[in-house]
Amino acid sequence: VELRRVMKPTASIYLHCDPTASHYLKVLMDAVFDPRNFRNEITWKRSTAHSDTKQGSKHAGRVHDILLFYALNSQSTWNPVHLDYESAYLESKYRFADRETGRLYRKGDLTAAKPGGDTLYEWRVKKPADGGEWEADLDDEYAHPRVGWEYRGVRPYANRYWAYSKQNMAEYAKEGRLVYTRTGFPEYKRYLDEMPGVSMQDVWTDIDPINSQARERLGYATQKPESLLERVITLSSNPGDIVLDPFCGCGTATVAAHRLGRQWIGIDITYLAVDLMRQRLLDTFPGDFPDGVHVDGEPADEAAALALAE
Repeated sequence: VELRRVMKPTASIYLHCDPTASHYLKVLMDAVFDPRNFRNEITWKRSTAHSDTKQGSKHAGRVHDILLFYALNSQSTWNPVHLDYESAYLESKYRFADRETGRLYRKGDLTAAKPGGDTLYEWRVKKPADGGEWEADLDDEYAHPRVGWEYRGVRPYANRYWAYSKQNMAEYAKEGRLVYTRTGFPEYKRYLDEMPGVSMQDVWTDIDPINSQARERLGYATQKPESLLERVITLSSNPGDIVLDPFCGCGTATVAAHRLGRQWIGIDITYLAVDLMRQRLLDTFPGDFPDGVHVDGEPADEAAALALAE
């Protein structure tokens, strides 16, 4: 309730938990933030595969945690993230390489279901009669054929239209963006290096847990990978925005926010966590805090310490 009170109209909230509590917390979050503001139940694979069957367990390996993602309203900030395609997808879809550049591409449809301007015309192609590949007949040689060449006019499939005007198709041909089937039908080259990647989904398997050799490992029981918090912060905030972690533990969210150019506030009740977080920031960003890391509420004298104890 208090977090909802301090959130700006553009704000979002992520609640991290495990499957033993996520269903209860989902009901709680619906009550506070309204079910219409629910965005995702994100599954994060937090551990590599393991099995407890040798110890007598009778369940599948428990390797994931949950992030419940809510926005305050429809004005919330959202920055789409794209990930690299999986190798199996690339091998299946991007099977062709440009002869001149070697760039990988897939073939795209150049037809549409509905008309839109100059989209029902005959596309003219040609090729050497003794063999070779089809190419666009941009010089209108179709009307005045040369000896030793084969010409053909191609129209869209039945009940279909070209997706682009004849002028745009000609530009694609000049740019080498068209490739032809054996019958002379044009297809579009969609180059892999021009694609943004696959849109972010709600199952995250590409963020590795912190292992015993990880440089960022602090030995804190609930420490999360910095990459996990960096993704959350990137998705739902912009540089200069304020990131609040009200249960910040060892300070992963504050480190990620600082690295991404956000302002930040971290809160924790134990001084073990507060001291660890302060030292982590100083060690990670030497020179960024010449006056130290400010801790609000830290006792500065005996009277303040007594007041805190009470």
